[in-house]
Amino acid sequence: MILLAGLLVATAALFLLALAKGWLRPEAIPELARRAGPFAMLAYVGAVILLELCWAPRMWGLLAGGALFGPLHGALLSLGADLCGAALCYALARGGGREWVGGLLARRPRANRIAELLARRRGALTVALLRVCPIAHFTLVSYAAGLTGVRPVAFLLGTALGILPGAVIYPIAGDAALRPGSPAFVISLALVVVALVVTLLLGRRLLRREEASCGCSPETTSASR
Repeated sequence: MILLAGLLVATAALFLLALAKGWLRPEAIPELARRAGPFAMLAYVGAVILLELCWAPRMWGLLAGGALFGPLHGALLSLGADLCGAALCYALARGGGREWVGGLLARRPRANRIAELLARRRGALTVALLRVCPIAHFTLVSYAAGLTGVRPVAFLLGTALGILPGAVIYPIAGDAALRPGSPAFVISLALVVVALVVTLLLGRRLLRREEASCGCSPETTSASR
């Protein structure tokens, strides 16, 4: 949570600095996307998928979608990109890249707990909870779901439900960031902070219940996080 908040603050600070120094003009960002047309949308979707394969935070793509295409189109494009990126990671872990993904996750302490939870609870609800809760990395959940044999329908449904709140809130904040100091920017920033805190607390509570019901040790889970 601290790392995620730090990334948000650093991103916002760099963006505001670029605006203040004149390195970036707010009106030029959506105008550039409009001139590029469908190519800009394809480039955005491809970039988001690539960033997720490289374990980059999902929030950057969501914020950029709102800034480039507006809240509505940014939300729709980010939903499509996130679903494609998640499906690709899932397919790699479930198919020919299984051994490589297994070795990759073995070097990450939290991956074992996420994989154990998914192996016991393979439903869409568990996937959705892991998507909503910011303590589980987006790419990690996709890889772990593929390795543990979560069914494709449950994985895609849980992913779609879990990423929906962020796909609505973050593009709104990204669009409002082009008007720093406006009421919309302040409100959207407050919504992002509230959403992070609420999903963290609610997600941790629900995940503890899931882990308790499947026999996982809370002490071990806390230590792994």
